[in-house]
Amino acid sequence: MISQTKITVRYAETDQMGIVHHSVYPIWYEAARTEAIKKIGMTYSTLEKNGVMIPLVELNCRYIFPAEYEDVLTINVEIAKLTPARIVFNYQIFKTRH
Repeated sequence: MISQTKITVRYAETDQMGIVHHSVYPIWYEAARTEAIKKIGMTYSTLEKNGVMIPLVELNCRYIFPAEYEDVLTINVEIAKLTPARIVFNYQIFKTRH
């Protein structure tokens, strides 16, 4: 299952050149992941109350094209691997100019 979340780049997420700062992408990944979990009928807080923790242990990003202020982004997230001890999420971000 691929879940999609739309985000419009805010001014505060950009650097002096108007390009999204690299530190913002993990925040967007979390927003998309949270929405994906909701779409399967759960919430992060419910998972945690049930003892399921999802710590970040690795993050790799490849930046192909810059995102800029007011771009509309579609963040796709899918579960690439699911085991009793690990969940691996894959993300892709696509942009359209607003």
